[in-house]
Amino acid sequence: MLPEIKKLVAELKPHKSRISVVAVTGIVNALATARLAFLSKVLFDALSANNQQELMKQVPIVIGLGFIQALARYYHIYNMNFVAESVVSTIREKLQYKFMRLNLSFHNNYAAGSGGLISRILNDIKIIQDGLRVVADIFLYPLLLVGLIANLIIIDWKLTLAVLVIAPLIGVVLKSIARSMRKYIPQEREVLEYMTSTIKESLDGVRIIQSFNLEKDMNKRLVDDTNKYLNIRKTIYKRQEAAGPATEFIATAIVPLILLYNSYEIAAGRGTAGNFIGFIASLLMVNAPIKKIQEAYVRIQEVVISIRRIFDIIENPSEVRETANPVPFPKNWKKITYRNVTFSYGKDTILKNVNLEINRGEVVALVGASGSGKSTIVNLLERFFDATSGEILFDDVNILDMDLKDLRRNIALVTQDVFLFSDTIEKNIWAGDYTRDRAKVVDMAKLANAHDFIMKMPANYQSRVGDRGSLLSGGEKQRVSIARAMFKDAPLLILDEATSALDTASEIEVQKGIDHLMEGRTALVVAHRLSTIQKADKIVVLKNGEIAEIGNHENLLNQQGEYFRFHSLQHT
Repeated sequence: MLPEIKKLVAELKPHKSRISVVAVTGIVNALATARLAFLSKVLFDALSANNQQELMKQVPIVIGLGFIQALARYYHIYNMNFVAESVVSTIREKLQYKFMRLNLSFHNNYAAGSGGLISRILNDIKIIQDGLRVVADIFLYPLLLVGLIANLIIIDWKLTLAVLVIAPLIGVVLKSIARSMRKYIPQEREVLEYMTSTIKESLDGVRIIQSFNLEKDMNKRLVDDTNKYLNIRKTIYKRQEAAGPATEFIATAIVPLILLYNSYEIAAGRGTAGNFIGFIASLLMVNAPIKKIQEAYVRIQEVVISIRRIFDIIENPSEVRETANPVPFPKNWKKITYRNVTFSYGKDTILKNVNLEINRGEVVALVGASGSGKSTIVNLLERFFDATSGEILFDDVNILDMDLKDLRRNIALVTQDVFLFSDTIEKNIWAGDYTRDRAKVVDMAKLANAHDFIMKMPANYQSRVGDRGSLLSGGEKQRVSIARAMFKDAPLLILDEATSALDTASEIEVQKGIDHLMEGRTALVVAHRLSTIQKADKIVVLKNGEIAEIGNHENLLNQQGEYFRFHSLQHT
């Protein structure tokens, strides 16, 4: 059994009872259908002989079998559809949860971006869902095929053997189709990822696209991707549909030959009209299970590829490592220590042997040119990435030895690029810590200097913020994010260029909220505007991934080094 199929079977195990119903009803359906095909011979023989007694005996049996077949078919398809929905829902949940746990290196390096990941969670899942419905056919059509062939053998075994000579030919066609499908399906999935990515970028970047008149360029990207996709689908359809017409033609060609054969048999007194009708009925019905088996065989190739792509993500080792026996986060820690910390991103070394101490209660600012490693230092603290070498300690406890959720529970983050959920203002603030009393939302909003503008909103705290907070201004979004960080009430605060994208008026309002947020907390402030960090207890100046200078504002100005240069540039 292919490893991908084993993984799918493992997902089906929780639904064993329903799969059992699918199996039983499929078997009943197959047996009833095969028997009905055979009874056509009995009915026509009785009709030809004008045997009313036999007809009266068989008609109720036919009606009863028809009812059993219909009932079995209903429960067969209903249960398999429900199982398919349940299984793909579970896989979708696993995939989404994995996305949220993979480190930022994975997300940043993924070729098709978030659009490609969305393609996997939608398109590949859909392929698996459709393929799972084929599982129902496994319990029905192979057995039906056997039953119909049994009918043919009982009616005329010599003619059946002659007809079955074509079976190996059908097998060769199926094998050829499967081999070609395995080549083209991965290409199709890859192009579909880029199509989804282009569509997502068109929606996310609509403002920039319109501003720079890029509508035609984005449309051309999608048209090019679509043409590639259509060309691959055209090839897949050619191969996928090739078997059906071939087998149908063979079946159509056989029918008149069988009619000719049976006319000689009837003339010789060895056959009956019932034999002919029963044989033709069973033979024509054979076409349906053969087509379904062909379809299932082709569909399985698609499913195998989709399972492989999905479990490549689910089993990806890029998830942030967690220790088996985590130690508690030290509540009364005194200092954070970066000891010989180096971090490489691909071939580039971002941090080189960084040594830094942050005492509890200090405000520590990180400054430097773009790419100097400022954000990397704070990202390592929250374990969005892990250091390539060296260690980060709370007193003597390595952050790698802590429970990841416990570590992050003690850190509040406010970033330049504010992310708000497409929900109410209240829910976005409460997201800081759902275990706390929601009634404190208003208090935190007041401290974040957000209450006044919230009360001017149409539904106050129940006003929705739109996609990523699109219904709020930059300053309003930032104040909501500060209220969220306050609601979390974590002892350690990270401000990653929290005001750099704001105008002066908004910055003043936001800074009031930040001042309240920083009270009584240890703060790491990644700063672009030096005016916002002049009161910091410690300013760390980074250059090319190394610490160039450490000191307070006045000391660093007196040294007339890197910090002095930055300060001079911003005040000329």
